[in-house]
Amino acid sequence: MSNHLTQPRIAAALAAATQPDGETPWHLLLTRPPTTHTDVRQAIYRAEHPEDLFGFDVSRPTLQAEASRARIVQELARRDGYLSAMSAAEHMLSTSPVLPTRLTVELSPWAEGGPVISFSFHNSAAELHAFAAHFGTEVTETPHPNGDIRIETSGTTESGVRFEAYTLADAPAAAE
Repeated sequence: MSNHLTQPRIAAALAAATQPDGETPWHLLLTRPPTTHTDVRQAIYRAEHPEDLFGFDVSRPTLQAEASRARIVQELARRDGYLSAMSAAEHMLSTSPVLPTRLTVELSPWAEGGPVISFSFHNSAAELHAFAAHFGTEVTETPHPNGDIRIETSGTTESGVRFEAYTLADAPAAAE
């Protein structure tokens, strides 16, 4: 989750949000808002599966309030993740000796590891090697299901954002 998830920031987000009807008011909850991926996922799971809470006397409105609050925290963390990844991508693009054909940022709600920046170099092993050399990462080659060779590299930026870069190259012709 985000390094910027502070209780005051979460409180400000909750104050700006509209709580769904029928829930225990957030300010009456006895627990603090979750700040870890695991705690967020647990709060959401408990609301979706109250039958799994054996021996706990927690009302459905309270479970729903904890889950809606957890979803807001999750969205704050995801927004931070996207912004961190885009900042890292901007830095990488500004310093790279070659430009990719495509750049994507992926960050799913259930992803615990944070965002991933993906750089694609269309049919250019040379550009991928130049990219890898610039960022100090190793290049690997593996067979691709379509018969080509997938050439790839991966690493982590100084800010902790993971990245990968890849291209496909024609497989060598079979020796006759």
